[in-house]
Amino acid sequence: MAPPQPFPPPSLVGVPLEYIVDSLRKLAPQYWNNTETADCSIIYPVDNRLSNFPAARDLSTSKVPRTEVLSNSHDPSSMGRRLTAPSLNREAVRVLMKLHIDYLSAQSTLLRALFSGSSPLDLIHPAVQPAPQAAGRPSISVSVASRLPRLLPSTPDHPIVYLPIPDSSSFPYLVAWMYFGDTSTLEDALQRHVIRWDGLARNVEYLGMPEEIKRFLGRWYRRWLQYAQQPGNNKNQEDDETVDPPRGRSCSRENTSSPH
Repeated sequence: MAPPQPFPPPSLVGVPLEYIVDSLRKLAPQYWNNTETADCSIIYPVDNRLSNFPAARDLSTSKVPRTEVLSNSHDPSSMGRRLTAPSLNREAVRVLMKLHIDYLSAQSTLLRALFSGSSPLDLIHPAVQPAPQAAGRPSISVSVASRLPRLLPSTPDHPIVYLPIPDSSSFPYLVAWMYFGDTSTLEDALQRHVIRWDGLARNVEYLGMPEEIKRFLGRWYRRWLQYAQQPGNNKNQEDDETVDPPRGRSCSRENTSSPH
């Protein structure tokens, strides 16, 4: 099993996080989609529907990370062990990305804690913490277990994380933002209906991502709401679907709603 990988690393303790993030973003072109320098892998389940995979043109232009679809017998650690994950739907497939710990830890408190050695049970919201059994031992329901991220068997220098992300379709686009800090790829995918606002928001909350990306989500929602409230746009949207409702409902129902 890979040893804990604290962030920031000991050599950068005391350095402002903003400075570390800025430095990482300047180096991002050097590390983006560079599997030779990748020091971790993320495996996440994807519903076996084409709509949940990144658009082909985004993969071909490197707007999202390279991915590999895994078979049931695939061993990403090369340790001779069969890959398993809790409560995976049999129709789901698993996708692997080879990434860099510093970029993930800098932008996700959940992944930062997981790489640092925290227990998966400590990473979920207190509201879904399992209640103790009468004998005093914790009981984990199937639904809770299926939401738990966890470290899989891996080599010491390359941890592998199983990450049951809420919305698999938008996750690759969020990874791109973790590296570059540029929202243009996210905005383009939202405009093309490749991803949805609500799925993106659920991923941001699940991963514990910073205020910077939450402000982008707020700006996008306000802009959509302003458009939806303009006279005549409700009918236009029903006919053309030129604007994607954040929660998949009609404009008439969203006019007075909030993204939170």
